[in-house]
Amino acid sequence: MNGLTDDRTFADDSVWRGTTITAGWLLLLFVGAYLITPASILPLVMTDLGITESTAAALVSMPQVAATVIGIPVGIYLDRVETRAAVPAAAAVLFIGSIGDWFAASRGTVSLLIASRLLAGVGMFVLWVTCISVAASTFRPTRRATATSVIISGYPAGYALGQLGAPRVAAIVGWPGVFPVFGVAVLMMSFAFYAAVGRVPRFHASTEPMTLFGFKQVIRNRNVWAVLVVTILGYSLYMVFNSWMPTYITRRFGVSLAESGTFVALFPAVGILARPIGGWLSDAVLGQRRRPVFAASFVGATVLVVAMFYSTTIAVLVAILVLAGVFVQLQIGLMYQSIQEFVDPRAAGMAVSLASVAGMGGSFVAPVVAGELVATTGIDVVFVFAVSLSVMGGLTVWQMAESGESAALAWLHPVPGWTSAQDSCPYLALAYPPIYR
Repeated sequence: MNGLTDDRTFADDSVWRGTTITAGWLLLLFVGAYLITPASILPLVMTDLGITESTAAALVSMPQVAATVIGIPVGIYLDRVETRAAVPAAAAVLFIGSIGDWFAASRGTVSLLIASRLLAGVGMFVLWVTCISVAASTFRPTRRATATSVIISGYPAGYALGQLGAPRVAAIVGWPGVFPVFGVAVLMMSFAFYAAVGRVPRFHASTEPMTLFGFKQVIRNRNVWAVLVVTILGYSLYMVFNSWMPTYITRRFGVSLAESGTFVALFPAVGILARPIGGWLSDAVLGQRRRPVFAASFVGATVLVVAMFYSTTIAVLVAILVLAGVFVQLQIGLMYQSIQEFVDPRAAGMAVSLASVAGMGGSFVAPVVAGELVATTGIDVVFVFAVSLSVMGGLTVWQMAESGESAALAWLHPVPGWTSAQDSCPYLALAYPPIYR
């Protein structure tokens, strides 16, 4: 009878874990749709507000700017509270920001619109970090990379939803009304996510405050910095393709910008599959090793960038571009899991925040650097820049340690009395993270 009860409990837990990932995926779907909304209705925004392209583009990036500024303090705070409880609160902040967007856009107040987008960025960042943290703590180490990669694939799907859906919603409610539509969706889905998370056991959910010593250990950990460098380079490579390939295709093959944009849209879209595949390869095929996937991502990208440069037809170039989208995004997801495996779980929120800030920094800086290079030497330099990023990424991976094996070892051999051992020997925390508290 006990065996039957245990089987039923395990089955129920599995259902609720799947529900948690689904709810988190949908939550990030609507967050991504909200963030990209100004880009998808840019002509309407520019015309009604009377602003330039640069100001309009700034409206798109304001949430990421806010996330970059508040990222590390928020990460430290999230390590001190029950992560689940932060989800509805963060969604409420984003919702309030979306209402402010509607109010400001309806009255043509650009400064207020920028401020409300900044406020929404705070909620966006908390939701991003909590979704990753929950995915990691809800599953065993043998499946955490897969769970993390699956849940964050909702983000590029949200970009696609925003690009396709926002113009259609704007035709019904007016473009200022698009913001609160997605804001309401985020708020509603946050309650579903909150409810689902409460029904599954957590494998590490410590709310013990991180000590100053623990903070210093994170900052001084060379493996943490290696993951941050990989994250910067990976996102830089991702954004170079997204930002400059439409221009390259237009100049090289003489197609319209709209057509080239459609081709390049396939590059991020394949991330919906590529990101979970990267996590699955690491967990199921490679025995929780992360470095081979990072290495394959950068090496594959290097080869494909060179092949793209020598492509003579648009069909071949687009096919290679799609394949490059798969390789570049294999590692996005693993970044956030790998960095957690190098730190005490009490610092998991901070670790994810650091990786998130690093990724956003790379996303900002790389297109600007590429633009300066293009302005001085021509569009072909984009490929040289992309190869340089890939090679640097490969060299960084070659130097970094493996993170996943220690997590798997801890799951198989939990250490009794681990807390006191960790306090006396911080290096033991890397070999045996405290899955059971």
